[in-house]
Amino acid sequence: MAHPQQAHPHTPRYRQGPRPHRPSRSFALVNGLTFVVHLLLACAAEDLLVTRVAGQINLGVVALLAQGSLLLWTAARYDRAAHEEAAYESAEEH
Repeated sequence: MAHPQQAHPHTPRYRQGPRPHRPSRSFALVNGLTFVVHLLLACAAEDLLVTRVAGQINLGVVALLAQGSLLLWTAARYDRAAHEEAAYESAEEH
């Protein structure tokens, strides 16, 4: 009987790949602070956020669009950095 900790001879060996890229602290800090500022403005400065900018668009909508744009921009930078890191690591292996 085989020892329980030995792998079966026909079982492929598990190859541990590179760890997935994780968002940096700056990604979380920038987006977290933006969210907190928007939330505080929504709670404490309602009159400011309902100020009309153009037609039916008010300052709250502009702030929300700015926050969403910042989130998309930082996510795109994070994604690009992850792909560059993966390409660099695969180039080192060859």
